[in-house]
Amino acid sequence: MNCLRLPLFSIPLFLCLFVVELASEPAYSSMKWEAAIPEIFSPSPLAPEEKIKSVQGSLLIGEELFLPANFPDTNGKNTGGLIIRNIKSGTTNRLDLKETVRGLAFDKEEGQIYVRLKKEIIILQNGSFEIKKKIPFYQTGVAWGNIGFLQGKLFEIRENKLILYDKETGTEIEQKDLPLPKVPFAFDCSGKEIFFWYSKDGTNLHSYDPILNRIKNSFTVHLGSKEAGKLSCFKNDLVVLSPESGVYQNLIRIGNDYYSGKEENLVLKGNLSYRFSPSRDMVRFNLKITPKENSPETEIAVAIPPQETSSQVLNDEKFHPNGKLTEDKQNNRTLIIPIPALSSGQTWEETVYSAKLVRYNIDSGLSRFQTPWEDWKVPNEWKQYLEDASVYKISDPEIVRIKEELKSSTPNVEEYIQAVYKYIRKNMVYKQDGKFDPAPTVLQNGHGSCTEHSYAQISLLRSAGIPARMAWNWLPVGEKVELNHKIAEVWHPSFGWIPMEPLAPPRSRAGLTYAKHIIFAVLNQPNHTIIKGGDTLANFTKPAAGATRSISIELLPEISHRSSKQNDTGTEEIYPKSNSVKNRILEKSEERIVE
Repeated sequence: MNCLRLPLFSIPLFLCLFVVELASEPAYSSMKWEAAIPEIFSPSPLAPEEKIKSVQGSLLIGEELFLPANFPDTNGKNTGGLIIRNIKSGTTNRLDLKETVRGLAFDKEEGQIYVRLKKEIIILQNGSFEIKKKIPFYQTGVAWGNIGFLQGKLFEIRENKLILYDKETGTEIEQKDLPLPKVPFAFDCSGKEIFFWYSKDGTNLHSYDPILNRIKNSFTVHLGSKEAGKLSCFKNDLVVLSPESGVYQNLIRIGNDYYSGKEENLVLKGNLSYRFSPSRDMVRFNLKITPKENSPETEIAVAIPPQETSSQVLNDEKFHPNGKLTEDKQNNRTLIIPIPALSSGQTWEETVYSAKLVRYNIDSGLSRFQTPWEDWKVPNEWKQYLEDASVYKISDPEIVRIKEELKSSTPNVEEYIQAVYKYIRKNMVYKQDGKFDPAPTVLQNGHGSCTEHSYAQISLLRSAGIPARMAWNWLPVGEKVELNHKIAEVWHPSFGWIPMEPLAPPRSRAGLTYAKHIIFAVLNQPNHTIIKGGDTLANFTKPAAGATRSISIELLPEISHRSSKQNDTGTEEIYPKSNSVKNRILEKSEERIVE
């Protein structure tokens, strides 16, 4: 039991904060998170005289990694060829080809490696690396000319064209215009489809169907562009094998996104969601009561954050020793604290809560699921979040019209959730006018505060039978921790409650946010059922004779995640930059920038 020195009036007093546990169900579903431990490969490092270029690709065959490189030949003169590394044993060999390698491909049918040079292709037997044949090929002056195999034919990617060749003679067979303007790197993983690297609309890896000549699916790989050429397919994983950065590991797929794993990050069992770039702090709630005149004994209710949400975790919690922890129907935790009678001029000021807090960026892979509407079921415990309210009006003609419009183009629940998010992003702008209009009016106006954005999202989700609710939170737009923001949360059986954050980066889809909120409470209706009086984290529950209360929240050692960038390389730079959104603090007149 830890003790804190806390002032009571003007007399020093030592009070202990006690651990309190509640047995009831939490406000968030219990989910199984695991450390995101990647599979690490350990090839030997490059020798000082071995030079490779990021603009060149690589080739992985089994456990052998082929890297185009320049290095000294047996006479000490600079030459071009291949460095061959075993990614498991670390053994290394060099193959001197007397020329810069400009492309690599593996013919699985014949067990042969095609090495593209400036004017020809050298065909090597895999294993012995014996030169079996040389064939003339299209002359290239580029550093890397993508080649591969497709249905028994050799292919080349040249700008935005797919060109097929006879693999024995190098004779051109046919050309196709690709649906992308340019392809810096191409990856032949299965022989049935090709993956193209090209940055477009927040994605950078595209699965291409050569038969239909169309993009089947697009993914986002959270890597720097300089490492793109060092991607490879290994078993059923996508791996990055980059000597420049020293990264040799598999990538974790979350929905249509790929991330580098780190032990400090967490993955929801089954690779469903990813918590990454943690910020670790001590949070402390300090409560101050100041009477204007003599005040009687009273009590005050303080909102205590949920122990675990999709993006925050609290540990080592300590509560005021006289406090009583209670919960409402939404399982919000509230600490009821008795306040002694105070004389005019006295001040009651104490720490009422403290804990260790970890906040994460969160990505929820909704695209992994395609639940038909007829199979969608909501457990009884979450059906309260389907109820209507005066601010939602889920049966209003405007809400029904938009819902039906979105459902007509979304064959499953997950696509509808994303469609709601995109509709709000496209059709609403941030504007705080203090009105707090209901959802139909907000959608007709095309603007609203963070509260009104939440009303609109919740209305469209509940109208379709999808549980949704509002979350009181702190959005880190300044150093002061306070209730300054609200977001909608949506429920899914595989993820629990996930954020719908349209006003903070990256503002691209439901379930993904880098905002690092602190969630204080979740609401079925717009108001907290215990803490009355509007948007406040603490209020009296008994008469206090005009006494004023204030709560200050300290976050130590970090106050804002912006003050100490702990982001995984490449995670936040992929998505297109969005315009700044001004967020008016709910209890102030001050405007601050969200991003």
